Amino acid sequence: MNHIVYEENPSEGFLRAMKSRFACKLYAAEKPLTREEVEFIMECGRLSPSSFGLEHWHFFAVESEPLKDGLYRACFSQDTVSTAALVVVIACRKAQAYDPKGRFVSQRGSRFPGTIEEFIADYEGYYHFLEKSGLLNHWARSQCYIPCANMMTGAAYAGIDSCAIEGYNEQEVLEVLEIDSSVWEIGIVSTFGHRDEEPREHIREPAERIITYL
Repeated sequence: MNHIVYEENPSEGFLRAMKSRFACKLYAAEKPLTREEVEFIMECGRLSPSSFGLEHWHFFAVESEPLKDGLYRACFSQDTVSTAALVVVIACRKAQAYDPKGRFVSQRGSRFPGTIEEFIADYEGYYHFLEKSGLLNHWARSQCYIPCANMMTGAAYAGIDSCAIEGYNEQEVLEVLEIDSSVWEIGIVSTFGHRDEEPREHIREPAERIITYL
């Protein structure tokens, strides 16, 4: 992995990474990621925040060529998948996992200071709101975007390219990775590697059009 050299003002280096990142559609096969680079990307995901600290996700870090070939077909034959050194599939637990009295919530909640009873008392009001609104699965799935963004930005800071993918056949992705669809759903897929194409222009709206300071 390229060693990160922090500048006098670290925020400048971070923003430079943000500005340089683009959706890479083609990676160079002759430039694989090192084990250190792969583990760095995954650590950026693991350290990400989540609602109530539940870490709704599981990360599937796919380097196997046969599995990548299956994901390539499941992602509508996108070259960013077939040429990537690493494909990360982020799955999230479905609604039944989030019952305040369930085993998953108990395991996650018991890690925090205070008692599990205190954790549940704080959590269950929001849980019941989501349940009544039919938003539990949506809530869980939206958490997956947080580690995905952190992995892509972290990768850019380390000189690694990436692309986030929402175009995929969910059932096929589940089948390729042999994931139980009664327990899990796919949140988002992302690819990583060293580009084999010229970076495209970074197009964003100017700050004055999309930010209101109050």
